[in-house]
Amino acid sequence: MDPKNLVFLKNLAKGITSVFGDRCEVVIHDFKDLKRSLVYIEGNITKRQPGCPLPDTLYRLLKEFGDDAPDKFGYKGTTQDGKILKCSTTMVRDNEGKLEGCLCINFNVTDFAFLATAFNDFTFNTGKSAKDNNNSKRTSQNDSISTFAETMESTIDLEISEYGKIPAMMDKSDKLVIMQRLDKEGVFMIKGSVDYMARVFGSSRYTIYNYLKQIRT
Repeated sequence: MDPKNLVFLKNLAKGITSVFGDRCEVVIHDFKDLKRSLVYIEGNITKRQPGCPLPDTLYRLLKEFGDDAPDKFGYKGTTQDGKILKCSTTMVRDNEGKLEGCLCINFNVTDFAFLATAFNDFTFNTGKSAKDNNNSKRTSQNDSISTFAETMESTIDLEISEYGKIPAMMDKSDKLVIMQRLDKEGVFMIKGSVDYMARVFGSSRYTIYNYLKQIRT
């Protein structure tokens, strides 16, 4: 990455975090070495350090689009310890339009997500049973989702939202209850579900497989 661009981005990162405070983290990646792409971080939401590799989400974006990779705004992320993030990524290019790196903003919305769920339950409860509400919501979700992967992720997100606890506040018993419900719906038959569940819970794939073994015995 051009040193002038890096200096500018570092100052921009400091400016963004000074406005949004401890809930915000700004990360700069240099695409010269994707295995050690993180060159600067302001904030400490994801607990990453310089020298960390490019996240899978961005790696797939580069692999698919190359130098034409688009900016990505307002997408959801999760940390290894279960925090829910709202993220945006802006690509950085040189004068010839070739990708040099990117600037990523990660904002911790975990508490807001929990409050939104509690407010919705309190304000818009129609008196239907939880099962009826769940089925209605999932039908609506499935009508608007076009791929199995998106359906799987949405189903997991919805189940956690309806449970009323954020992953960072859950103990093992909470997680087993959620996984048992999801397993009954066949979620874990979909490729990628274990990896996604591990990211949401902030656990390893081994832990998720161990949970599955426990609820199925």
